[in-house]
Amino acid sequence: MEFSQKILDQVRELHEVVKIEVQRLKSEADEAAKTERIWSQCRDYLSKGWSLHFIALIEREAPRLKKMRANNHPIIPMIEDTYHHAKKDSDLMIRRYPAFLEDSCKSAELELDSDSRHPKYRLEHGFFRLEVNEKKRTALLSDHEGRLANLPADVDAVVETIQRENKRIFGRPFNGSKFLKILRNQYKAILKKEKLSDGHSLPIRHITRRLGKNVKGFRTDEFLVDLSRLTEKGPFEIDGRRLDLQQTKDTNQGMLLHGAASRGYIGFVIFKEI
Repeated sequence: MEFSQKILDQVRELHEVVKIEVQRLKSEADEAAKTERIWSQCRDYLSKGWSLHFIALIEREAPRLKKMRANNHPIIPMIEDTYHHAKKDSDLMIRRYPAFLEDSCKSAELELDSDSRHPKYRLEHGFFRLEVNEKKRTALLSDHEGRLANLPADVDAVVETIQRENKRIFGRPFNGSKFLKILRNQYKAILKKEKLSDGHSLPIRHITRRLGKNVKGFRTDEFLVDLSRLTEKGPFEIDGRRLDLQQTKDTNQGMLLHGAASRGYIGFVIFKEI
């Protein structure tokens, strides 16, 4: 027993030493992976000519670069020189931002709304809003349902983001009958839970909140566009009842429909008996 206990104590000590070494190696691996991601981003930004993204990355990683400078890393002079060139490029871009943005949008087959004025732009009949902050050199993209992205204001990066969000929202197939059925089922489920009779007026946000809890990947701006399509094209009748949307003056609780369907903020959903 004494011999066994002695071995057990030594194994325990060895285990503690190994645990410390494993943690050290894990920390080193995590740091190496983070460093690899940083230089990968740096390469991507430079290859795309995204000066402001590169500047933001370098400024964010200043402590890391300071350590590299203290160790006389050979890449530091090149990074600093590139940083100064990027500053000059970004100054020119900001001065000529409206022209650069318009050209980039045309190339991407995106059209700025006619009432767009720097630094505030609109697209898709006001559905998308883009605001450029010249002081911070960032661009905030939002739509009727809130913020979508806040990023360094490199023109091509901004247009790429708009393209991606535009495709996500407007590039989806739409089936009116299927969407009406979803709307009807959600409406009935809420009525049942709240012990209300069919035909009762329900806030539209009650339906979006329920979908958000029960449908993976649900996005309210996609729901809004689908509701706008349904309002414009139909169908409107299901289960012997007809969909009716009622307006509200409460801009926080209502939803502003898109395009030709827009007629103010929609606040309530009713399925009236035919």
